[in-house]
Formats: sequence, structure tokens, C-alpha cells
Amino acid sequence: MGGADSELQTNAEYLEAIKEVVVGGVSSSMRAAAVPQPLVVRRADGCLIRDVEDGEYIDFNMGYGPHIFGYADRDLAEAVADQFTKGHMTGLPHELDAEAGALVAELVPGVEQIKFANSGTEAVTSVLRLARATTGRQLVVTFEGHYHGWSETVLRAGKTTLQVQGTRPTDVVPGAPGMIPEALGHTAQVPWNDPEAVKELFARDGDRIAAVILEPVLANAGVIPPAPGFLQLLRDLTSRSGSMLIFDEVITGFRVARGGAQERYGVEPDLTVLSKVMGGGFPVAAFGGRKAAMRLFASNEAHHAGVYAGNHGSLRAVVTMLTKIRAQRGLYEELEGVGAAAEDTLREVFAAEGRSVHINRVGTLMCVALLRKPLEKSDTLRGLAEAFDFSQHRRFQILAQREGVYFHPNPLEPWFLSTAHTRSVLDKAAGALRRALVVLG
Repeated sequence: MGGADSELQTNAEYLEAIKEVVVGGVSSSMRAAAVPQPLVVRRADGCLIRDVEDGEYIDFNMGYGPHIFGYADRDLAEAVADQFTKGHMTGLPHELDAEAGALVAELVPGVEQIKFANSGTEAVTSVLRLARATTGRQLVVTFEGHYHGWSETVLRAGKTTLQVQGTRPTDVVPGAPGMIPEALGHTAQVPWNDPEAVKELFARDGDRIAAVILEPVLANAGVIPPAPGFLQLLRDLTSRSGSMLIFDEVITGFRVARGGAQERYGVEPDLTVLSKVMGGGFPVAAFGGRKAAMRLFASNEAHHAGVYAGNHGSLRAVVTMLTKIRAQRGLYEELEGVGAAAEDTLREVFAAEGRSVHINRVGTLMCVALLRKPLEKSDTLRGLAEAFDFSQHRRFQILAQREGVYFHPNPLEPWFLSTAHTRSVLDKAAGALRRALVVLG
């Protein structure tokens, strides 16, 4: 498939061939909705992806967020290639463990010790077990629309179900067929940015709560920042009740600031989950906190496993990425400038075509969505979902793809920017998006 003698020529033909051997054509269920028109990648570099038809696209999805230096970053590629020649998996401690762990602890305010994992889902599973083991309690508090992986105790019906009438923000509904409903029996859910709902829950069940877990910026759906004082409220409530505050910084870690959202907003959690940018696209995650919070792992009373956890190839990626991030002192000012330029450019494009659009941005994370009605409140996920024009936005995405710009067809999904999204790239993308809007009518 795909060689010089291949009979396959079009994206559609390649995708059908993939479906013959990969169920549905994708290995992650979330990707199934991301290809409204067949698109099969052959290579990617910078912020450009090229398909099997030699089409070129400016990408605002960027692999769902790991690539702040763009695809095929030379420093990362050379370092990991070198590690492969030295062995990338022994199942034993490696000198890279100390180097990678020290870099995370240096950069992230709330972390002194960590454990490595292969994915955010694995890391969240272990960190919730740790919180329950530490506190001797069972109840975990989550927020509507926040995504913490697909394990049995936290996969709740998410952003796609917000359009269903009658579903309350506090309902905890299994997020996939085949889940054991009882597995969510010790999970509570409250609306994002609703201090009164959180206070009420703690007043009623504070002595049962093991942990509060959240995306400190609701990054996976709508890019909704925390309301002023909301993170500090969670910090105060959890501290007083003896429960643990967990920041899921899989997306925000090393993206919205060098030390993640906890640095940006000045609130330190008990435990932190990291992935994505940390590995630059390699399968690696980590979770950690202060030594006191990690003590059950130090005594081996808490359990975390995984043959490939902390493999040397992935840790070399971590060391390379975090060393590069640490060395570039003006990196986050540059990234903030990229984000601001992209936001300004997009607002000009939509205004020129008279289209009503919603744009939320935190650093290089953006939500861009066509609206079907005025948006009264932009800090609630439910308000966004009710105002977004999902069908028109999907049509717009298909037209933009034809013009050479790719972004996720679900408007709740974030756009990701990188240092590769230069002014000239943004100007080229603006022209393509304007042409798509003209056709959209």
C-alpha cells in the first residue's frame, strides 16, 4: 500500500484500503468524526500536512496538540533516532529517568516527584487511585465536558451529548456502550465555573470527597478559561475538606505557560497529569505532585504498572522537548504573539464576510465556531453548545479543507497553534478561509 507500484491514488481509495484492515479506518474512536471528507496523510512538517494525492494543508489540529514547535521538529527527531540506536526499552531504570523527572519538577510548580505512563488515560487512572488510597474516600468530583480519558470511572457522556434536550449538567451518564454503569457510582459532576454548585456539593458531601479533578482550562471543549477566583475556590475547598485537587494538564501543560495552567493562574494542585507537549507527539504521559502527595508510591503501597511506561525512547523525547522549552526564554511570549495574531486574523476574516463567530483563546489554544444565535454567556459549555451552528460549521470545515486548511469539524474541538504558524502562514490561511466562507454563503 502506498509504494511506487500501488494502484491506489486518491484519499478515498486509500481510506477504503485502510478500512479493510483497520476497523473504521482509525485506531481511536474520536478520530472517526474528524474526517468528513477522506484525507489520508503521507507526511507532515512544520504546520503543514500532505496527503496521498500530494495536496497540502495548513493544519490547525496539529495532532490534537503535542507539536508546539511544529511537525518533524529536527531536534526531537534526531534525539529520538539516536536513542533508538542505544536501545529504547529495557524495563529497567535508565539515566534518562532522573533527567526527565528533574526537568518536569523544575518547570511545573506543583511537582516534586513523578511517575511516567504511556497516555493521559493511564496517568489519570493511577492518580485517581492514589487520591482514593491517600484519603480513604471514594467520591471523585468532575466538571461537565471535562475529559479525563476513557477509563471506566471517568468516561462520562461528553460534549456531543450536550445538544440532547433534557440532559442536566449534573447527570453522570456512561460515555460509551458496554461500560459498567456502577463504575460511575462514585463520580459526581457539577457545571464548570459554577462556584455555588461546588460549594453546595462540598457542604453536603465534603467528608466523602477523595478528589476534585479538572482541566484548569476547559481545553478539550470550547477553550473556556476558569472564572476569576474559581481555581482558588477549589483549592480552598479541597484543602479544608482533606480531599485532593488534581489538575489534568494533558492539554495545557507546557502549552499555556512554561509551567502550565497552574503557573498561568497561580494555583497549585496536589496532583498533576501531563502529556502531549511534554513528548512532542511521542506516546508518553506523567503524573506527580509534592513528595507528601506521592508518598504511597514511595513505599510501594499504591499501584501503577505498564511495561512501556517510562521507556527510554519516550523519555528521550521528554528530555529533548523540555530542555528546548527551558532554553528558549522568550518562547511563551512568542507563542502568545502567534495566538494573538491568529485571533486577530480570524476575526478580520469573519467580519469581512459578515459571519457571526465565537472565538475563545488561551495562549495558543483557540475555539473557533460559527454561531446560529447570539451567545449570551461564553463561560459555560452548555451555553456554547446551544449557540454553535454545528451543521454550518461542518460545511465550512469541508470547504476550508478543499481550499487547503484543516481544522476539526466539531466546533467544540480546539485549534492548536505552534511556532510554525508564522505571519505568512496565517495570511495564506486567511485567504483560504475567506474563499470557503464565500462559497458557504
